[in-house]
Amino acid sequence: MRAFRKISKDKSAGIEGLPLQLMIMVVIAGVGTAILMGWMGSLSAPNGIDAVYSNPTEIVLNDNDHDGVFTKTGISITISVLDNNGDAVDGATVVLDGANIKTANGRQVHGMTDASGKVTFSGLSASQTGKSVGFITATVTKSGLGTDTSLTIPVVSE
Repeated sequence: MRAFRKISKDKSAGIEGLPLQLMIMVVIAGVGTAILMGWMGSLSAPNGIDAVYSNPTEIVLNDNDHDGVFTKTGISITISVLDNNGDAVDGATVVLDGANIKTANGRQVHGMTDASGKVTFSGLSASQTGKSVGFITATVTKSGLGTDTSLTIPVVSE
């Protein structure tokens, strides 16, 4: 009968296959990484709303009758909207909220930008009680470009 050696005690061939397995794993990992990096390099940033500007950049309210309510009427605000390429965003919905801002008929302030990326709101009124500083937030939304709420217009009570 042939004498068989136990594999667990035969260490002579164990090291010979290990470097080959490691080299195969390194090559496969390198190729996989190269494929992923090539794919990711071809991706571009999605187009979105990049910048929202207002004119005026702040609104000052007064308490002319000394009742503690600071108000201003006849406010005009122009909002400009640009995308990632610096182009005007046409058809974006703009909503103004905060400091009790409303239209002349008491409704919420909202509108759509024109081809130049601007919307102008006229005849607005704003008020706040007892605060020294408040804010009006402009929320801009356009389908395919997302939503931007980064613009806040300070409202100062004097």
